[in-house]
Amino acid sequence: MDKKVYLRGKVGTYWYNFTESLAYALTYKPTPPGIIYNKRIPYGSEKAQYYNTYCRKDLTGEKKPLMIYIHGGGWVSGITDMRNTYIQNFAKLGFFTANISYTYAPDKAFPLAIGEICAAVDKIFDDAPRNNIDTGRILVAGESAGVYYIFFLAALAADKSLAQKLGIEFRHIDDFRISAMIAHCGCINLPKLLDPDCPQSKFPDMKMMVTSFLGMSRDKCIEFLKTEEGSLTYPHITGNFPPAFFTTACNDWLRYEGYDMMKEYESFGIPYDSYEGTGVLGFHAWTIVTKFKKGRDCLDKTLKFIMPFIEE
Repeated sequence: MDKKVYLRGKVGTYWYNFTESLAYALTYKPTPPGIIYNKRIPYGSEKAQYYNTYCRKDLTGEKKPLMIYIHGGGWVSGITDMRNTYIQNFAKLGFFTANISYTYAPDKAFPLAIGEICAAVDKIFDDAPRNNIDTGRILVAGESAGVYYIFFLAALAADKSLAQKLGIEFRHIDDFRISAMIAHCGCINLPKLLDPDCPQSKFPDMKMMVTSFLGMSRDKCIEFLKTEEGSLTYPHITGNFPPAFFTTACNDWLRYEGYDMMKEYESFGIPYDSYEGTGVLGFHAWTIVTKFKKGRDCLDKTLKFIMPFIEE
């Protein structure tokens, strides 16, 4: 790990987690009545290796579809609990939800956090019979860098040799099939995120985020990403990807990532729909905040698209 890259990444971790703490205070909602909240279920021995779950009390004895949520934060940050308020909406609908935590970069560079997420999914699958989870109906969702991770899960499901190439253990890979995805203001194309000619590279601190994630300087990252090995560091959309609902925001440089992903979906003929946030939702990842009317409108449109794929 490049020392300067590491130090910049650690500063980014502290700063962005501080700002997220403020946002969490503004968006917090207590657990709704009738919902069981299980906090910090470990899937490993390290501090960040846990997930939170929600499910309805009246459905504990019934089979439930699974929602997996992976938070963003530019790979270097992200308060897992801050996403609970958004996830509660899906628990109310009858999903068993799992909100996964993982170790930030630069403490763990690619592909270690992906391995952690796969370990979390393995633990959820191991416990599926006890929790009455229907692992044949899976919704995965995330925002910002969390979209990178959910698209990586889709890539692993589409190409089972990818886990072996990356040295990732994913015990349930043969049983893991995603029914639908929700991608809020996502970013997946690492070369474009570092390319000054691409508008998505103008997202604040993007250089710090990508270099922290890959553990090397910008120049080394650019050269590495041109190699065959480097091309394995970001998910490539194929015709085997699941249907997806994309949200973008009018004042977010990462909207260009969303536009590119939708173009690829269209080229493969994969079903998708989208919502672009404006006004208070016109900024990065605010489409997950459902306390505003526009946030609820976005959620309603999301559910209208994804639920038929979950109910099949």
